[in-house]
Amino acid sequence: MSAWWGSAWGGSVAFLAARQPIGAAVSFYGGGVVEGRFGMPSLQDLAPRLRAPWLGLYGDLDQSIPVEHVELLREATAKASMPTEIVRYPDAGHGFHCDARDSYHESSATDAWRRTLEWFGRHLTTS
Repeated sequence: MSAWWGSAWGGSVAFLAARQPIGAAVSFYGGGVVEGRFGMPSLQDLAPRLRAPWLGLYGDLDQSIPVEHVELLREATAKASMPTEIVRYPDAGHGFHCDARDSYHESSATDAWRRTLEWFGRHLTTS
């Protein structure tokens, strides 16, 4: 089984990939939550159709993805038939996982990566 993970634009792509029967996907601050991107519907609209386990990691200080949008996505993903989880980091903004950016937030990044590895370990098979 394959796995997808990505951040920012890649986080949106990982979410879109989870609409296929892949092993699992993880999105770090994927945008397009309430307004679609790339000619696609919003993540909120697509969420009930997820076909793979999906984990979303978001920073509360992300000015491009408001907390209210993240919570709307949480409600929408709860309607999916696959396991989903959203984790919010209160002290992190957009790009919190990239140590080459000023927005890097080490404790959030460390926890998010641990959760990513656990998510894949839980949902990917080794056959």
